[in-house]
Formats: sequence, structure tokens, C-alpha cells
Amino acid sequence: MRMKIAVTALFLLSAVAARAQAVSIYATSSSSHFSNVQTGLALTSSGAQEQYANFWTSGIGGGLTFNFLPMGPVKLGFDFRGSTRPGTAGSDTALAGLKVAFNPPVIHLKPYIQASGGYVATRTLNLSTNPTNPSQTVGGTFTNQYAAWEILGGIDVPVAPILDLRLLEIGGGSGTNILGTTGTPNISLFTFNSGIVLHF
Repeated sequence: MRMKIAVTALFLLSAVAARAQAVSIYATSSSSHFSNVQTGLALTSSGAQEQYANFWTSGIGGGLTFNFLPMGPVKLGFDFRGSTRPGTAGSDTALAGLKVAFNPPVIHLKPYIQASGGYVATRTLNLSTNPTNPSQTVGGTFTNQYAAWEILGGIDVPVAPILDLRLLEIGGGSGTNILGTTGTPNISLFTFNSGIVLHF
């Protein structure tokens, strides 16, 4: 009887431990830099001219990782993530991709790298020329939407069996405007994140 109880307890503990490695949820502060963002059409003496801007946004982010293929100290997972910074200037992201994480047996760090693709939106001041008063801009918000990709890498530091500190995550990528006029150049994006990770 005791043997059955011990085996059952061991099975349940193993199941809980395995599940703890299967799903991770994270919340981060999220800072992003966007380059070459379209901000409107200006009328000049030489004709119409597109306006572009570079800017930073700082907001919140988060995501969910399913670790579906552990191989010793290496884990392969599928990651869903998003971030938002409301207002003008602002941005929203929604990306998904593959993540490879490492848990070296000696070093007390968990580095990872991932490739993600999806959607990015930016909001900037509308710098288009007011057609009724060419000396003024239209004002308000100019919105762009992009099909985007990003390569990210980071380092998590374990602080408890189910909790990691996301010490640093950086990423870079590009986006193609899906609402812009033909010939609109791609944007460049750079992200810098940190936060916490919970394992379930």
C-alpha cells in the first residue's frame, strides 16, 4: 500500500514538474525604436513629398511560450507576444514565432533566441499639409500598419522554481507598410525589454 502511495505521489510530482516546463507567461516593460515611419504627405514648391520620422515608444508587453520539444538543456518553443504604447506617438505589436532556449547545467542563466513575424502599428502626428491652408499641417494622428518580422535574443535569470527575471531582451527587424502607397520604404524596428517570467 505504501509503495502504491509513493509511486502515485512520485507520478504526480513528475507531472507537475513537467507541466512547469511546458508553459511560460511573461510581462515586460517594452521600449521600441522605429525608423523611416511615414507621417503624411506635404505639399512643397517642388510638388508633393512624403514625410518620415524616427521615434521611441515605451509601454508594456507580454506573451506566452509553449515549450513543446525539450532536448536536455535546450528547449524549442512557440512564442506569442504583443506590446502596446497608447497615444501619439504610440505603437502596437502582435508577433508569433519559434524560440530556442538554453539552460546550461553550470551557468545560472537561461539565454534564448527567437524569430517572430506578425503585425506592427504605429501612431504619429499627422504632418500632411492642410489643403485649405498650406502653411499648416492637418494635425491629429497618422496611423501605419505593417507586416513585420523581428529576431530577438535575451537572458532570463532564475530566482525561484517558477519565476525568472527577464534581465534583458533586445531585438531588431523590419516592416512593410500594408496601408501605405506603392513604393513606401520599409521601416526598421529595434526593441529593448525586461520583466518577469512565470512557469506553469
